[in-house]
Order: sequence, then C-alpha cells, then structure tokens
Amino acid sequence: MMRGTGSRSRIARRAAAVLVGLVLGVLTVPLDLAAVAVSPLSPRPVRAMTAFAGQRLRTWYGAQPPAGPTGHRATAYLVVRSLLGVLTALIAALIGAGVVVTTGIAIGAATGSAVPVFDAPEPGRVTWTTVAVLAAPGLVLGYLAVQGLFGVVGLEIRLWKSFARPGSGALEQRVVQLTATRAEVIDAIDEERRRIERDIHDGVQQRVVALSILLGRAERETDPAGQADLRRRAIAETGHILADLREVSWRIYPAMLARDGLRSALEALADRTPVPTHLDYRPTRRPPRPVESACYFTASEAVTNVIKYAAAQRIDIIVSEADGMLRMQVRDNGRGGADPAGHGLTGIASRITALDGTLSVDSPVGGPTIIRVEVPCA
Repeated sequence: MMRGTGSRSRIARRAAAVLVGLVLGVLTVPLDLAAVAVSPLSPRPVRAMTAFAGQRLRTWYGAQPPAGPTGHRATAYLVVRSLLGVLTALIAALIGAGVVVTTGIAIGAATGSAVPVFDAPEPGRVTWTTVAVLAAPGLVLGYLAVQGLFGVVGLEIRLWKSFARPGSGALEQRVVQLTATRAEVIDAIDEERRRIERDIHDGVQQRVVALSILLGRAERETDPAGQADLRRRAIAETGHILADLREVSWRIYPAMLARDGLRSALEALADRTPVPTHLDYRPTRRPPRPVESACYFTASEAVTNVIKYAAAQRIDIIVSEADGMLRMQVRDNGRGGADPAGHGLTGIASRITALDGTLSVDSPVGGPTIIRVEVPCA
C-alpha cells in the first residue's frame, strides 16, 4: 500500500514539474522573440534565452539534452520554440474552456439554472440527459488535449536535439579544422620529441659521460684522499643526473598528473618554478584526463616562457569551472610582447583546439601577459 502511495506521489510530482516547465515555456515566448529581434545587434540575448531553454528542459522535464545550438541555429531554434509555446498556450486555453463549460453544464443540470456558456440562456434547458450525451466526446477531447500538452514536451526535446546538431556547413568547417589541428598536433609532437632528445643529449648524456670519467679516474687514483674526493664528486654528479631525468620525465608526462589530478600537478609546477607562482584552483570535481593533460601542458609551457623571456616577478594561475567549461588563466607581470604565433604557443593551442577549446593570448608590450584557455569538460 505504501509503495503504491509513493508511486502515485512521484507521478504527481513529475506531472507538476512538467506543467511548470510548460508554463515557463509559454511565459518566455515574448522574451524569445525579443532576443530574435535584437540578434542582428547582439548575440548575447539569444545565447541567454537558449541557455535558459536548456536549463528548463533539464530542471522541469528531467531531460539531459546535449550542448545547445549556437549562432544562426540558436536563433532559428528560438523562433520554432516560440511557435511551440504558442501551441501550448492554445491547448491550455482549450482545456480551460472545456473546464468552464463542463462546470457550467454540471451546475445547470444539478440546479436547473441557465447555462449561458453552453448557449442555454433559459433555465431547465440543461438536464442530466444532456450531461450523459456530452460526457463521452468531452472525455475524448479532454484526453486528446492533455496528450497534446505532453506531446509538446517530447517535441521540445527533439527540437533541441535537432538544432543542436551542426549543419552541413558547420560539419565541413569542422572537418577542415580537425585536419589542420591534426597536422599541428603532429608537428607539435615531433618538436617535443626533438626537444626531449636535445635535453637527453645535451643534459643527461653529458652528465653520464662526466660520471664515467670520474669513476675511471677514481679507479686509477692511488691516493686515498684523492680517491675519496673523486667518489664524492661522482655521487654529486649522480644526483644531478637523477634531477635531469626527473625534469625530462615531467616534460613527457608527470606521474602526479595521472595519479592525483590537475590541481596537484599545478601545485607541483608552482613549487618547482623559480618565479613566485600563486595557484587559485576552484573546480570541485576532477576534469576528464585529456582536459587535465591539455591544461597542465599549457600552464607548463606558459610558465617556461615566462622564465625564459618575461623577466617577471610574479605568476598567477587561476582555474575555474562554469557552464560545462574548464577555464584557466595564466598571468604574469613581465615585459609582455609574447608572440601568439610562436612555436611553443602554437603547439599548446593545437592541444586545446583538438578538444574543441579555445586559447587566447593578450600580451601588450610592457605587460602584463595573460593566456586564457577554455575547454569543454562535460
């Protein structure tokens, strides 16, 4: 018995939520049309109303729609959605009129009074026979009207999904963009491999050679004091080799990033940076691994550029999340003048673009330099 009561309660709450969503859909029709009217002047109202429509589908209809339409497709979506809102208002008006007529007929049959809404201005014209004759078609019409309202819900969800899909022109542009991004990523990977090879050849390999020389001299040395000194130098050189190997491994892929996530990796990056670096990390959940990797290497490349060229006294790394986007900002107070077309920045831009993200560089001469990144993380 309690299970049946709980089921009915859930159905009632679900129906009430859907009705609230339908009412909001009707009330926002003027706002949708106003956003469409001003879209040639500013796209922001269209974006705002489209975002509200998506939130309404999630909150009141319980749907999980994909990312919403953009550009001209968002404007077209609002136009068609407004028509659905008008249709909802008409169905609701028919239901309201049916309720008024049904109530008047029932009262007239019970009291014998006139029923003007049913074209029966004289008392006694409406009887229970009249009610019995009209009951069956009234129930059918009421059922169809209610089904029409719930049909609008399905239409709204399908409408959102239809306009959220990119058009042929957007798909063609996306293919071109992915082709270019793939070539850029391949170039960036090749350049990174060459840099790792240089680091190993010019750093680790040279230190290994120096270590082998020290060990060879220690074997040939007959003086105990000289032999002990050579061994101490060899131990110190071993420490330098381990430090260089750790640096190379961090450039390839830091183990902390895979194990502990983006926040821990950025904290370690800040600790290892000679320039005072301050991290403000706000997301409460861990982003997808590809997003973490792209953002970490973007921050790492930006910090490396600051150390090499900017002569900055401070670096700020700010990471936040909103509207399904992970946003990162790397800011320094150096001399500015960073070239967005430089090889390093181009390489990290390819990483971001491959994830449907965006990267922008604002670096006027004299500073400050701000690198902004936005990556979808839904």
